[in-house]
Amino acid sequence: MRFTELLAGLATLLVISSQNRADSQNDLDQCKLVGETNKADQSITACDQVLLDPNITRRIRVTALSNRCGWWWIKQDPDRALSDCNAAIRVDPTYALAYVNRANAYLGKGDSEQAFANFDEAIRLDPKSAWAYVGRGNSHKNNGDLDHALADFNESIRLDPYYAPAYFHRGYLYRNKGNFDGALADLNESIRLDPNYALAYFNRGCVGYTMGNNAVAIDDFTKSIRLDPNYALAYFSRGVAYFVIGAHLADAEADFRKANELNPKDAYAALWLDLAERRNNVPSHLAQTAKHLDMTAWPAPLIRQFLGELSPAEALVAGERADPKTNLAEVCEANFYSGEWALLNGRKQEALRLWKLAANDCPPGLIEINAAIVELIIKR
Repeated sequence: MRFTELLAGLATLLVISSQNRADSQNDLDQCKLVGETNKADQSITACDQVLLDPNITRRIRVTALSNRCGWWWIKQDPDRALSDCNAAIRVDPTYALAYVNRANAYLGKGDSEQAFANFDEAIRLDPKSAWAYVGRGNSHKNNGDLDHALADFNESIRLDPYYAPAYFHRGYLYRNKGNFDGALADLNESIRLDPNYALAYFNRGCVGYTMGNNAVAIDDFTKSIRLDPNYALAYFSRGVAYFVIGAHLADAEADFRKANELNPKDAYAALWLDLAERRNNVPSHLAQTAKHLDMTAWPAPLIRQFLGELSPAEALVAGERADPKTNLAEVCEANFYSGEWALLNGRKQEALRLWKLAANDCPPGLIEINAAIVELIIKR
């Protein structure tokens, strides 16, 4: 073989080797648990490619397994997520992020106790993990321990002032506590740090709706939908805001229909779609949409009322519960929707009476309280 041919062959091998390294680096970058959630499939494939390489380091292996666990969780497959996180922890029991991802996988399986334990272990292994503090804070919040939840969110922000989810979750907590100024400040900061944060726009829209600013709420719900076109709750919430304005009933009906298509098991989407259809003088589809609903659980009695199977009084009795908090919410809803039923049947004074009860007695945060207040203003 001529020397020039040997050099040419060596050059070809170097090019191939360089390309392989570039491909490997691309897979590593794509496998990272960052970026758009709609790229989960591509990211999982990239993690697969990384893990097929027998020569990767122990650190790369545990990272790829942990990241793939996180991507499986995003795809709502907690069993595969747990399998990968367990494998990552077997490779390196000190890798904190694997415990965070495993905690989320446990949450996906409804095991809040194991989730909390894993968030706790992640913090023990890495006391500077802003992500782990947010996870544990949410566990505290879900358990009703709002003070410890707030402390964890505050610590997450102290550790990483640029971590958008920490502001989002603290803003969500403030919203639930009725601190709407604090909620808006945190949600604004979350959106400033991550302008593509669909949930932050949605929750800011909820704050706007609760504060009676429906135009602002609609704008934020619209931004949330642009970022996540399959977010059923955003369509439903925008539909409610359109409905209470009164001049956008066609838009409300379209949004409720879309919410119902995306989540046929949501009884409230079916109920509001029926309200919008009746207000728009189009045939009701409640008999069809009700086939997909759990008619043994609340608000099934309200659905049955609108189907003509129960009287308003019977629906109200069905909403009474032994637990005071649950009782207050369900009686509130029964009064509001019975008011809508009364109006549809030409009994305006009865509708006003029931809406007044809802406006006065509904617990804060329910969509029905604002809707009742607006109905009272418009229909007087």
